[in-house]
Amino acid sequence: MTNLMRWLMYIGIFAVPYICIVSGQIRTNTTEKYLFEIQIFPILLILLFGLYATTTVTYRTLTFNDCPEASKELHDEIEEARRDLTSKGFKFRD
Repeated sequence: MTNLMRWLMYIGIFAVPYICIVSGQIRTNTTEKYLFEIQIFPILLILLFGLYATTTVTYRTLTFNDCPEASKELHDEIEEARRDLTSKGFKFRD
């Protein structure tokens, strides 16, 4: 099962009862009493997901590791490519 299929399944598991309750096909004392809260529940879920995503991105940005060895290796490869291109007649605008 792919991630897309899994998320679609989760959305379906949530959406089917939600639509039945909001459209009035399922009526109980509890659903009638808390109908407004049930109706705004998806908005609350979207806000919580946004907060989670923002927090995760911020945390991972702040704890991002530097890789000085990889930086030096990349710089060396760039210099090697420049020397190779220069030997083949390419002129840089530096």
